[in-house]
Amino acid sequence: MNTTSENRSDGVRSTLVAAGTMRWFHWVIVVFSFGLTLLAWNYSRDQLDARIQLQFDRDADQTVELVRERMRKYEDALWSGVAFIGTIDGDIDSAKWKRYADSIQIEQKYPGINGIGVIQALSDQELPLFIQRERSVRPDFSVHPMQQRDEYWPITCIVPLQENIQALGLDMAHESNRITAAKKARDTGRAQVTGPIVLVQDSMQTPGFLFFAPFYNGRVHQKDKPVIDQFAGLVYAPFVFSKLMEGTLAKQNRHVGIRIEDAGDVLFDEHVASDADFDPNPLFKKTIDVAAYGRTWTFDVWSTKSFRANVDTTQPLTILFAGLIIDVLLIGLFLLISSASRKALRLADEMTLDLENLRLAADVNQIGVWDFDPNTGDVQCDDAMYRLYGRDRNTFSATYQAWLHSLHPDDRDSCEAAFQAALSGESTFDCEFRVIRPNGIVRHISAKAVVFFDEAGRPVRMLGANSDITERKHAACELESTRRLQSAIQNAAGVAIIATDPQGTIVVFNDAAQKMLGYSKDEMIDQANPGVFHDSDEVKARANELSEEFGCEVPAGFEVFVIKARQSESEQREWTYIRKDGSKFPVLLTVTALRDQEGKITGYLGIAADISERKLAQERIEMANASLARSNEELAQFAYVASHDLQEPLRKVNSFCELLEEDCGNELSDDAKLYMSYIIDGGRRMRTLILDLLAYSRVESEARRLSRVDANETLQYAIDNLSEAIRESNAQITYAPLPIAEADPGQLAQLFQNLIGNAIKYRGDKEPCVHISGEVRGSRCIYSIEDNGIGIEPSYREQVFGVFKRLHNRSKYKGTGIGLAICKRIVDRVDGQIWIESSASGGSIFRFEIPHGSDDDSSDVIQAQEDACCVS
Repeated sequence: MNTTSENRSDGVRSTLVAAGTMRWFHWVIVVFSFGLTLLAWNYSRDQLDARIQLQFDRDADQTVELVRERMRKYEDALWSGVAFIGTIDGDIDSAKWKRYADSIQIEQKYPGINGIGVIQALSDQELPLFIQRERSVRPDFSVHPMQQRDEYWPITCIVPLQENIQALGLDMAHESNRITAAKKARDTGRAQVTGPIVLVQDSMQTPGFLFFAPFYNGRVHQKDKPVIDQFAGLVYAPFVFSKLMEGTLAKQNRHVGIRIEDAGDVLFDEHVASDADFDPNPLFKKTIDVAAYGRTWTFDVWSTKSFRANVDTTQPLTILFAGLIIDVLLIGLFLLISSASRKALRLADEMTLDLENLRLAADVNQIGVWDFDPNTGDVQCDDAMYRLYGRDRNTFSATYQAWLHSLHPDDRDSCEAAFQAALSGESTFDCEFRVIRPNGIVRHISAKAVVFFDEAGRPVRMLGANSDITERKHAACELESTRRLQSAIQNAAGVAIIATDPQGTIVVFNDAAQKMLGYSKDEMIDQANPGVFHDSDEVKARANELSEEFGCEVPAGFEVFVIKARQSESEQREWTYIRKDGSKFPVLLTVTALRDQEGKITGYLGIAADISERKLAQERIEMANASLARSNEELAQFAYVASHDLQEPLRKVNSFCELLEEDCGNELSDDAKLYMSYIIDGGRRMRTLILDLLAYSRVESEARRLSRVDANETLQYAIDNLSEAIRESNAQITYAPLPIAEADPGQLAQLFQNLIGNAIKYRGDKEPCVHISGEVRGSRCIYSIEDNGIGIEPSYREQVFGVFKRLHNRSKYKGTGIGLAICKRIVDRVDGQIWIESSASGGSIFRFEIPHGSDDDSSDVIQAQEDACCVS
C-alpha cells in the first residue's frame, strides 16, 4: 500500500474514532440536566423531611400529653377521695370506702389504675389500738412488715380488695421510695408520685409507682395550708406502668415507641427487638422531660415501623429517578448517534484481530490454508502449506496437478475421488493421505475443505486447510500395539481377568475367563455381574460373616466381593465358580479397587486362578503326610519292640559267656579265651547300638515340650553327666554365659552332652579343650562348641550327621555313629540348623541355631559370677 492510501486510511479512521466518542457539548447538556435533577430532588427531600419531622413531633407530644392528662385524671380521683374523707370527718372504714370507690366507678372511668386506697399515719403508741380496732372487723388484719419504729403508715383500705389483698396492711415506712414520697406529700400538701417500685400485688414484678394525696384532720380543701400536726393519712392509688399505657395509650393508637425512665430507672420500654413495631434504625428520635408530681419522667420517643410505613417518602426518589431517566435517555441518544461509526470501527478491529489470531493459531498448529479455483486450476497457498509439503514457493508450481503429484502413489486415487466428489456437491472434502517431501520423508496430512457454488450450482471456489497428523498417527499405532500386547498378556496369563464398573456390571472379560467359565464376552460384558458364576450359598454364607465382622448388614450380592477392596484392601480368597454347563471348580480370587488420580473408585478388578490341580495336589500331600506319620509311628514302635526283643538274647549271650568264663576259664585255650572276649565285646557293642537307636527314635516320638530354657543350667547338667569321661581324659571344659532358648529341656541337654562327648572322644594326642559359647541374632540363638581335636575335613562335614556314618574305624575311636545324627534330629525338630566349621586350633566348631526364648534383649544372657567357668 502506498503512502497516499495509508494517509487516506488514517484520516478515515480518525474521523470514525471522533464520531464514535462523546463530544464536550454532549457532556455539558448531560451535566446541566443532571444538576437540575439533583436540585429538584434535594428540595423535595428537604420538604418531605420537614413534613415528616413535624408529624413525628406531633405524635410524640400527643403521646406525652396523653400521659399527663391521664395522670391529672388520676389526681382528681385521689383528691375526690380526700374530699370524701373530709365529709365524714375522717371516720373511714372498709365498707364506707368501698361504697365511695364503687360510686366513682374507678375501673370504668380511670383505666390503667390498679385500685384506690387509704393509708393512715400512726405513732407507735396508736398502733396497738388501731390493730385491735381493725381486727374486730377483719380478724386476719396485720401490719407488715412489722418492725420497731416511731411511726407507721399502713394501708387500711383498698378497692378492689381481691386483686390488692397482699397490699392490705403494708407499711409505707418499710421502703425508702414509698416513705419519701409519702412524707413529701404530707409536708407539701400536694399529690406526689413515688420513685420506681414493684407492687407487692404484681406477680409479674414489673416497674410501677404509687400516687399519693394527703388529708388532714379538720381540712377539706387542698388549697388550705397544710398543718403537719393535723396530718391524718393519704389517699393513694397503685399503678403498674405497663397497665397505665393501656387504653388510649395502647400501641395500636400511636406510631411512636417510647421508653420512660425515672432518674435512670426504666419504667416502661418499647425499644426492644421483641416488640413487633420496633424499628432498630428509626427515622427520628426525641427526648422529653416531664415533671410528674415530684418526680421527673424522661420520655425517649422513637419512630416505629408503622410510622415509617405511614409516611410517603417516594416523592424525592420519583423526582430523582425521573431526572436520571431523562439523563440516561440523553446519553443514550448521543451514544446512538455515534454508534454506527463506532460499531464499524470495532467490527473492523475485531476482524483484523480475528484474522491475526487465526494466522497465529495456524502457525502454532502447523495448519496450512489453501484456496483452489476450479475454473483455472490454480491454488493459492500460505507459507504454512509450503512448510507442510517441504516445498519452496519459488520452485513449486501451485496447481492441482502439482499437488496431486506430491502425494504418495498409493493415496492419489482415493484423494482425487474425494476431491471430485466434493466439487460435484456429493460430499464434503475430508480425507487423510501421505505426502512425500523432496528429501524422501513421508508425512501424514489431514485435509478439510468447503466448496462454494454459484446460483447455477457450479463450483466457483474451494477453500481448505491442511494439518500434519504424523505424530498422532504414530501415537495411535503405538497405542494399538500396546493394546494388542496387553490383550496377549491377559490371555497368556492363564487366569480369568474380569473387571466391573462401580455398580458391578462386567466391562472386561478376557479369553481365559471365557475358556474357564464357558461364557462368551457378548454374554457377559455390559450384560451381567459376577454373581452369575458364583455359588449362591457360598455368597450368602460370606455375607453373614462380613455382617458380623463390620457390625452392619451386608447384602448377599456384589457387595460381598468388593466391600474390603473398597477400603483400600486387596482381598484374596478361595471361591467356587460355576461354569455355564453347571460344573463347579475352586478358584483363588483377588479383588482390587480401581481408582482415578483423585482416589475415586472407577471400578473393580478380579483375577481368578483355577486351583483345582493345586487342591488335588494338596489333598495328595495331606494323604501322604498322614501315611508318613503312620509309617513313622509304626517304625518307632517297631524300633522300640525290636530293640526290646533284641536285648533279651543279648543278655543271655553275655550272661552265659560270663558264666562259661568263670566255670571253665582255666580249661579254655588261649584261642578260646580270645574268641570269648570277642563274643562279650560284640554283645556289649550290640547293646550300646540298640540303646542309641532307641534314643534316635525317641527324638521324634516324644511329645514336644518347648519352653524357655536356661541354657547355662542345661549345659551344667550335661557336663555333670560327662564327669567320668572328663576326669579320665583330663579334659578342660570352659564356657561363657549362654542366652535363654526356646527348646525341650531334656533334648537340649542331650544335644550339649553329645557334642561335648564327641569333642572329648576325638581328641587326638593332646588333652582335650572344649569351649562353649552362645549369642543372639534377631529371634534366634546360636550356640558354639569349639574343640582342639582331630578336626573334620570339609567334604565330610555333611556326611557325619547321617546314621551310622563314621570317618574312623572302631578300633581307634569307639562309638555307634548315631550321636551326631541324634543331634541333627533334635535341632531339626525345632526348625533349627546345625553345621561344622574349622577351629583356629585345628579342631572343629559345632554350631547350632534354635529359637530365642525371650523378647527382651536384656534377658538374652544370664549373667554368671565370672566371665568364664572351667571344669577339669
